[in-house]
Amino acid sequence: MYFQQSWRDKRLSYTGIPLNLTLDNRVADQLWVPDTYFINDKKSFVHGVTVKNRMIRLHPDGTVLYGLRITTTAACMMDLRRYPLDEQNCTLEIESYGYTTDDIEFYWQGGSNSGSVTGVENIELPQFSIIDYQTLSKKAVFATGSYPRLSLSFKLKRNIGYFILQTYMPSTLITILSWVSFWINYDASAARVALGITTVLTMTTINTHLRETLPKIPYVKAIDIYLMGCFVFVFLALLEYAFVNYIFFGRGPHLQKKVAEKAAKSNNENKSRLESNKVQVDAHGNILLTNLTTEMGGADMMGALTDPRATMFSYDSASIQYRKPMTSRDLYGRPAIDRPMGHKKSRLRRRASQLKVKIPDLMDVNAIDKWSRVIFPIAFTFFNLVYWLYYVH
Repeated sequence: MYFQQSWRDKRLSYTGIPLNLTLDNRVADQLWVPDTYFINDKKSFVHGVTVKNRMIRLHPDGTVLYGLRITTTAACMMDLRRYPLDEQNCTLEIESYGYTTDDIEFYWQGGSNSGSVTGVENIELPQFSIIDYQTLSKKAVFATGSYPRLSLSFKLKRNIGYFILQTYMPSTLITILSWVSFWINYDASAARVALGITTVLTMTTINTHLRETLPKIPYVKAIDIYLMGCFVFVFLALLEYAFVNYIFFGRGPHLQKKVAEKAAKSNNENKSRLESNKVQVDAHGNILLTNLTTEMGGADMMGALTDPRATMFSYDSASIQYRKPMTSRDLYGRPAIDRPMGHKKSRLRRRASQLKVKIPDLMDVNAIDKWSRVIFPIAFTFFNLVYWLYYVH
């Protein structure tokens, strides 16, 4: 910047020449100049190519115009809570180092307005846009006295284009990429795990790179919230497959095994019960009445004995035999009393097989992926909507 100071020294007034005199820059070492310095300066220097860039211009009334071409790096205290959607106020403060207000006064030429500072509209910064600026004159009071101070304050707005391309867009695309696993078959473990881990590591790399370019501050920035939100969505997409894998390869088969064992146990109990109640039949198709005590009561047996149409009996010394009609044997090829028992066993087998078929429907892993295809995009869209509405406005 071109930093110019002007003061009046009556000792340097002259007459006879109605012109301003431009002196060599080495004359400045032999003149009185104010001890001006930048309070928040970190590093400054006067350009010296090809000679030291200083200008001395003397007016007939003793007014001296002293100009320097300098480059300065000034400190600016920033609040980065809304970074990179933030606006900052940075101030360049100029003060006399040794002379107090009893010796010297500082003021902006033309008053405290923008007329004393020119060229701000042409300044282009890589990360900021200058929205407004203002000048101010005040006094700084210290233990050694009161010193004159001039302030030039800039209102800066950070340009978001760089961060959209370098941070926000890659993070959004990586988050969307993690949802591709919802369309991959659940038994393709290698593809889904590789995709999930890759997206998680990429988000971690973006976070690490961003932290390296910023000062270590104790509070959370706006961009940290966005990156953390994207990381959570990517991590949940990986956990979703872990849950699907557990349902398909872990809990599902375990439940199927338990239900199958339970059905087999129930089937065995029914089979043993049927075998215990099974009647004995001889080679001629005769049923032994001694084994029908659980199936037929005494009254039923007496009724059967008195009915000549039902059957015929033969008595011997060993046991009482019952000869059932041959028509039932001829038609079905098995004893009539065994037929209901056979139907009961087949019905139990069908019920056990139905239980085995229904278990995968209760734990349908495809349904989890289908719901994830809808829930994840909706939740991420809502997160972006809340984020941008809050920080942009």
